[in-house]
Amino acid sequence: MSDEIGPNIRRRRQSLGMSIDALAKASGVSGAMVSEVERGMKNPTVKLAYQLARALGCTLTDLLGEPPAPQVLIHRAKDLRTFVDPASGVERLGLRADMLSRHLEIARYVLPPGQETGEMAPNRPGLVEMILVLEGQLTVVLAGESYQLETGDSVTYGVQTTNYVNRSESACSFLLLSDSSQVR
Repeated sequence: MSDEIGPNIRRRRQSLGMSIDALAKASGVSGAMVSEVERGMKNPTVKLAYQLARALGCTLTDLLGEPPAPQVLIHRAKDLRTFVDPASGVERLGLRADMLSRHLEIARYVLPPGQETGEMAPNRPGLVEMILVLEGQLTVVLAGESYQLETGDSVTYGVQTTNYVNRSESACSFLLLSDSSQVR
């Protein structure tokens, strides 16, 4: 995780007028742990960082302090990945996913062999997530029910508890797309 996550949590908490105790109560993370994370003494797990982000009303990406996307993005024709169907002439241009609105977030996860994120609380009502397995095997546990995904498989889900588990002997990587455009 970024070295900036602790100070970013503190800045966001303070800008919301929240005390450490209020953040601890809202996130289910102990006040001592919140304090240690904010001061950079402890690195949060993905689960803990997710809980804090959720309680602060933001995404994990927001807490990582990634710089804002540039206002002008140029994609040169020579750099686009193009597929032309020889039978129909249909072209498919591979555009990058950098045209994300404030309601979309893409995260890439890599789970080492035998590791998991731990159960995360349900999403906010209206939030929809999709996972696409890039490599390996992933068990997605949704509301206590397990779904086994292989490379290229995807799953879409709404409000429920989640846990991402790699039960295999090799690393697993996947993309998570979160759409909060319908959050009320």
